[in-house]
Amino acid sequence: MYCKYLFTLVFTLIYILNAQGQKLTDEQKERLDYKVDIFSYQEKELQQLWYEDRMDLMKLKGELREDYRNIVEYHAYKMSRLDDMDKKSEDIKIPKLFQKQLTMLHDDVRGILNNEQFEIHKKSWEAIVNAVYRRKNWNKDD
Repeated sequence: MYCKYLFTLVFTLIYILNAQGQKLTDEQKERLDYKVDIFSYQEKELQQLWYEDRMDLMKLKGELREDYRNIVEYHAYKMSRLDDMDKKSEDIKIPKLFQKQLTMLHDDVRGILNNEQFEIHKKSWEAIVNAVYRRKNWNKDD
């Protein structure tokens, strides 16, 4: 039963991301022009809901849950700011910087999660990363 819920959640994430890429609001068009965010507002919102579910699945409670949330939010924020115009990063470098930040995220949470929790974390981020790569038309082999 839980697999059915997880499948529905992942499918919904993919559907929302694909639908978002097809219909652009004025704000989204402006973001494309100025490249100010890796994650869209909807992706950030979905990440929060999804991560609450993931933290429940990992059975994170109390201070450990807060520590994990803080680490994830810190790195997600860093990722979201990679393509700010004021950083003047070349478009080619952004996917590499994104992967570097993802590696730092994994390293940071590995120290506080057990192996089972870490695998859930990695699988969750794999889905998020795949969605971002598809939306940004990045090549994972670069």
